[in-house]
Amino acid sequence: MRTRLSLSVRGKRLLRELRRLRDERQMSPEDVAGQLGWHKTKLYRIERGESRLILDDLDELLELYGVRSPERESLFKLGKDAWKRGWWLAYRDLYQGESFFVMENDAAKISVFATNLLPGLLQTEEYAREVIRVMVPGATSDELARQVAARIERQGVLSRPTPPQFLAVLDEASLTRPVSSKDVHDAQLRALIELGKRPDITIQVVPLHAGVYMGLWGQFTIFEFPDEEDAPVAYQEGLFGDVYVEDSDDLARYKLAASKTRDVALSPADSLALIEKLSKESR
Repeated sequence: MRTRLSLSVRGKRLLRELRRLRDERQMSPEDVAGQLGWHKTKLYRIERGESRLILDDLDELLELYGVRSPERESLFKLGKDAWKRGWWLAYRDLYQGESFFVMENDAAKISVFATNLLPGLLQTEEYAREVIRVMVPGATSDELARQVAARIERQGVLSRPTPPQFLAVLDEASLTRPVSSKDVHDAQLRALIELGKRPDITIQVVPLHAGVYMGLWGQFTIFEFPDEEDAPVAYQEGLFGDVYVEDSDDLARYKLAASKTRDVALSPADSLALIEKLSKESR
């Protein structure tokens, strides 16, 4: 079975546009391959994201399809950005694939529903180090240091000039569960308070008195993208690997869990007040 490349949102958009251009010209992949002297399966692999599209091949396709400026320049820019090397490639030996990092990097909105531990994008370095040490018991000291470095580098997505909208819905238990020392725990709570004041970050807390709610099925993330044609993707991490959900029916269950979880969460203002209260109590 072929493995699809971890395309960025720009890469997926480019492939959609190339398929549209071919369909408008009523050409089959075999027609295109014959006129360009390509193997008959080459365009199939490119359009399915199974083969990397180099710029020379893109140039040939656009010439065949008769695409002129300014659309040509726009598609070339997509082609240059589609498979751009991300910072995460320096850590690829630590993780299975890069799809998560690609989606997190390209998303316009990231919604995390965290019932057990605080989301990685909100963790302080000390909190992250302790969590990774416990959750990855076989990691060497070097691997631990690199995993912490990768987690902190991930947080750069929230420091961009135009960052994605970030929503974190936390369970109160994740705020009260001791992690390392009291100093580390309190520093993490105070960091949450400061992050929650930013206009691009929304933090809500489900209080313990809310009882059982749908989000307790497990921690998950929903990525939404700038282009309406790029459907949202739900992500859930587990002991036996990562799950990415794009099917509309399956995605609807995650959206329902998200909605039900927010229904029982405190407002952002009340949530920050609760975190401030917990911070004072932890000192």
